[in-house]
Amino acid sequence: MQLVPCPHCGPREQGEFVCLGEAPAHPVSHESLARHLYGRVNAKGVSVELWWHRHGCRQWLRLPRDSATNRFAP
Repeated sequence: MQLVPCPHCGPREQGEFVCLGEAPAHPVSHESLARHLYGRVNAKGVSVELWWHRHGCRQWLRLPRDSATNRFAP
């Protein structure tokens, strides 16, 4: 199992977290919200994702992860 780097609790198993996917810039219009919901980029490389520490500190985290290696970037 992969370890997710929680800044509050330290590295924890991935099963303690829920991943929401790519972290959006805050949408300000209906068009930008629609692009975020239906037009995900899913590009190869590092992207910032939203993770919720469900079984720990219950905080939302913005974590960079490399989709090519499936590892969290520092």
